[in-house]
Amino acid sequence: MTVKHRKYKALLFFLLAPLLLIAQPGRGRLSGYLHDATTGEPLMYANVVLVGTDFGAASSVQGFYVISGIPPGSYTIRIMMVGYKSVERKIGVDPKSDQRFDFELNIEPVLGEEVTVTAERTRFKEQVEISRTSLSFREIKSAPAFIESDLFRSLQLLPGVQAQNDFSSALIVRGGSPDENLILLDGTEVYNPYHIGGVFSTFNADAISDAEFLAGGYPAEFGGRISSVLKITSKEGDSKNGRLTKNTRLGEYWDVSRGRGEISALSSRLMLEGPAYKGGWMFSARRTYFDQLAKTYYLIKGDDQNWQYYFYDTQLKIYSDINPKNRLTFSSYAGRDRLAFLINTNLTNQIDFDWDWGNYTNSLVWRWVPNSKFYSETFLTCSNYGFDVDLTISKTDSIAGTAATNALVKNNLTDWTIKHKLTWFVSRNHTVAFGLAVKSLALEFEQEINAIPYFDLKESPLITSVFLQDKWQISPLLTIQFGLRTTKYELHERLYFEPRAGFKYNLTENLLLKGSWGRYYQFLFTTNDDDEILRIVDFWEPVTKSLKAPNNQHFIVGLERWLGAGFTGTVEAYYKPYATILANNPANNPADESDDFITGQGVAWGLEFLLKKTAGKFTGWLGYSYSFVEKRIDFNGDGKIERARDEIYHPNYYRPHSGNFVLTYQINAKNAISLTWSLSSGQPYTPVIGKVYTQSGYGGLENPYSLSTIYGRKNSAQYPAYYRGDIGWLMDIQPFGINGKFKVQIINFTNHFNALFYSWDHKHSPSRVYATGMFPIIPTVGVEFEF
Repeated sequence: MTVKHRKYKALLFFLLAPLLLIAQPGRGRLSGYLHDATTGEPLMYANVVLVGTDFGAASSVQGFYVISGIPPGSYTIRIMMVGYKSVERKIGVDPKSDQRFDFELNIEPVLGEEVTVTAERTRFKEQVEISRTSLSFREIKSAPAFIESDLFRSLQLLPGVQAQNDFSSALIVRGGSPDENLILLDGTEVYNPYHIGGVFSTFNADAISDAEFLAGGYPAEFGGRISSVLKITSKEGDSKNGRLTKNTRLGEYWDVSRGRGEISALSSRLMLEGPAYKGGWMFSARRTYFDQLAKTYYLIKGDDQNWQYYFYDTQLKIYSDINPKNRLTFSSYAGRDRLAFLINTNLTNQIDFDWDWGNYTNSLVWRWVPNSKFYSETFLTCSNYGFDVDLTISKTDSIAGTAATNALVKNNLTDWTIKHKLTWFVSRNHTVAFGLAVKSLALEFEQEINAIPYFDLKESPLITSVFLQDKWQISPLLTIQFGLRTTKYELHERLYFEPRAGFKYNLTENLLLKGSWGRYYQFLFTTNDDDEILRIVDFWEPVTKSLKAPNNQHFIVGLERWLGAGFTGTVEAYYKPYATILANNPANNPADESDDFITGQGVAWGLEFLLKKTAGKFTGWLGYSYSFVEKRIDFNGDGKIERARDEIYHPNYYRPHSGNFVLTYQINAKNAISLTWSLSSGQPYTPVIGKVYTQSGYGGLENPYSLSTIYGRKNSAQYPAYYRGDIGWLMDIQPFGINGKFKVQIINFTNHFNALFYSWDHKHSPSRVYATGMFPIIPTVGVEFEF
């Protein structure tokens, strides 16, 4: 056995050894679920306490809570939750008892602020993981957004998270590229979560119940990505208030409780929910109508419409409680974009372009809770991402007739995964989680011209992983969490070990010291170039046999302060050394598939500050981050890495300074205003330092020379500082007795010009520089309605 394997064996022993010391004879335990009494939706992050004791717990995203190690006796259990009336019940606990108490809470919005503070205090006390943020449906909806609410746009306002530009909702997390983020929708991985080339994310905000974001240092439960995790939980649906088929035989199996919709300048969307057999369901749909408005416009003009663009997405979730211990949940998502246009360049030439891309996901989840000691979830998921490009160029000649060249490009990724997670609530202070996953991938890339194949690449790697995670409260002041994830990637012979560790130490009652360390590996990556201004689609590739898997380490330490009245403040520092990164090889041989990519190293480090308020009329946050990101790649293969040869450089999404201010103010019961203000360093770009005549073959016979650009060092210059302010107003309305909201939003209300890129015109002397900007001032209006 090698020294390395002995080290991990010792770590595994350390994880399990405490289990021998924690037996608590004569102690009882209780558990249960918390639900909204009106809709049946689970209540997450609620505070569950035994009055007069220090026994308590916080409910999970599923509304589940467990309290262990309770001495025998009589107690009063109290449930408290933001915006709900507190509930109390007298209970008795016997030695070795295992009791279940489910609660339903009624809404009490007037007294919500004090309970909000209590709920936030519970999160502050319970969570061990560092760099963790949860965004609720309310927080996502309240922030001003481009045309409509967007989860990814809200996340980009947090410290350490950046957007490449206004046209991209892709997440740049602590210096990592967008493909380094693990995006999970109800446990299923989503590979390209964007519409319109990244302008919008694919997730309908109305259908989201909770979004848990881990910007780094995440535990062993998560793998396959090396920067961050976004775990999205969709709503379960109103299972209480069936209206449509309530008094019919069908009502026992399916009914409709309520609906919500929105009409905006971009799209229309609708969400329906209701009871199902022993459970509930939720369905949402959204579609743009650019193409339909254009169709009407061209019809009125009497012209042919030569272009089409639209996107749509749908989401379905349905669950059934087979019995008190077992639940089955089916979730499905579908989202597609389609772009098509027909261009007649002149009377003889024609370009016909058709592009279709998007995602499909399906999952079946079995939840089994035999008692308060164990919580089991088994997932069977399927995720598909693909795009299809069809380009035909036709040329008509009076003699030869019409000749056409057709090019087809297809990229497809299908992911079948079965995974299981078992959580063991060993004692009051000890929780162990174990899991395993088997992922079967099928990746295809095809390219053909005039039915002649040029590329037909297929890979079907299998990824198998197991993890063990141990959360242990050693004392009232110190809680630690250790984990080990082991992965076998079929295309590589070795086993990959990913140890993780974290701790939380109470310096005082209101001041926490947190830290984490971990190693992370990734086996899929995108081939998008670093210099892309617009990231329209992702080209996913498996790590080949000849390449090392991208990997890094996370070192994170931070302080978290409870400031009272719903205020929390955090300061975090991180260091992420990348032992391996992958980049496109500029000197690759097209005939050699093994040299398309080369490896390098990188580093990212930074400091982040966040002040957040979640209670009262004023809510929001103020965040600032300073970061440094650098890549080091030996592009010419000479064994030397030199800055002068553009082998040491900042990626084009690098912004050292970034600050965001997000505010929502509830003026009265019917009116609210919101404001976001973003200020950051300008992005780097490669400067033009001169021009020269070259005999490139693009000149004419009289002058075979043409002007070429002389570039400086890669990404060594910066665009001017970026800043943008967005403002919104939301007003409750009741047209025709229907509850609704009218909203007005102004994006970039100062109309500040933020540079997207520069272009040089060398035909003039001196050369002229033109700047293309990002979003100008954009006012939008929308109407939401409920029925």
